Amino acid sequence: MKIIVVGSGLMGVTTAYYLSEQGHEVIVVDRQPGPAQETSFANACVLHPSQASPWNHPGVAWQILKWMGKENSPFLLRPSAIPSLLKWGLTFLHHSKPERFHANLKVNTLLANYNIECVEELKKQHPFDYCAQGLGSMKVLGNEQELEIAIEQIALFQDMGIECKALDQAEVFNKEPALVENGSKLVGGIFYPKDQTGDAHEFCQKLAELAKLKQVEFKYDVNVEEFLTANNKITGIKTSKGDYSADAYVLAAGSYSPLLAKSLKLKLPIRPIKGYSITLEMDDWELKPQMPVIDEEAHVAITPLGNRLRAAGTAELNGYNSEINAHRIQMVLQQVIARYPEAGVNIEGANINAWAGLRPTTADGVPIMGETPIKNLYLNTGHGHLGWSLAMASGKIVADIINGSNPAISIAPYSLTRF
Repeated sequence: MKIIVVGSGLMGVTTAYYLSEQGHEVIVVDRQPGPAQETSFANACVLHPSQASPWNHPGVAWQILKWMGKENSPFLLRPSAIPSLLKWGLTFLHHSKPERFHANLKVNTLLANYNIECVEELKKQHPFDYCAQGLGSMKVLGNEQELEIAIEQIALFQDMGIECKALDQAEVFNKEPALVENGSKLVGGIFYPKDQTGDAHEFCQKLAELAKLKQVEFKYDVNVEEFLTANNKITGIKTSKGDYSADAYVLAAGSYSPLLAKSLKLKLPIRPIKGYSITLEMDDWELKPQMPVIDEEAHVAITPLGNRLRAAGTAELNGYNSEINAHRIQMVLQQVIARYPEAGVNIEGANINAWAGLRPTTADGVPIMGETPIKNLYLNTGHGHLGWSLAMASGKIVADIINGSNPAISIAPYSLTRF
């Protein structure tokens, strides 16, 4: 078949790669000048099945209200965004009920575990460098109550196939000596040995190059304006550089997927949630961090990438505004300094690259993949803050569905029909 994939981020590129592996003719169309230029550009870079939780955890409603208007809050709702969130927001809150949250956590974790398998298989077949590291990850906790709650959850995560181990303060510092100066600020942590890290942007670029070798055609600087249809079937896409047609179409345009789906009168329960990141050079650090450290309370993950340090996180509901807010960048920076005192010593005059991107977040926190009511349209979108942790598995599953193969994981929990 001839297949057009709209979007050249992680979801689009992984889908295109697997479709080409199955012998299909694939064209990827994107408005950007290259792959992974938006949400996939500067994320936390952690492949962590251990952190596959949706953001709408129990108690999130109270937290959002408490943090409203506070620029230093981990989860910030801008009042101007409220009108666009009414129906989506009610569903979001419905899925924050404990039973719904845990059900969604399980299906995300299942997909994240499969993702690790797909990544490992790719590395065996096509080894390439993307600052990959397999030392695991560590969630750090600042008080005894938080540590007790995290320890109580270990059995739940183990039931979902996640290896994890509780660490006391000394064990945390032994695992990551760069944290030692934190002293009493850390009481312990949870270690996840199977988590991995890697530069998602670099990975996506290298995978796109590999896909080109398999005859995938990438058309950049092309704006998709609308889908053309007849008899409940897509006949082509209208773009800024002419019309394109194929046998099947994959919508993998991240936060912009709902906007493109409007021409099909297809409603996707996805809203953009802005995240921020900073990337620091560690040339002058005497004691460089070795593994990713996750501060769940602050919604920030700090990840070493060779001689760079990436800190990413926070959540901001502000529509399609992707502007960088200096105050929130400073908040992420302060988290780095709080965890790694040496950062404060070396931060002055250091080269800090700031970034903000929109995460396509579904109302239940689970991605949307597979078939749609439109006969030849397939979805691979809505992965929120978990895109890197789910990308390879999602691309493989969607490609298998289009190819008529049985995916390794049941598509039902990820289907659009669940809404």
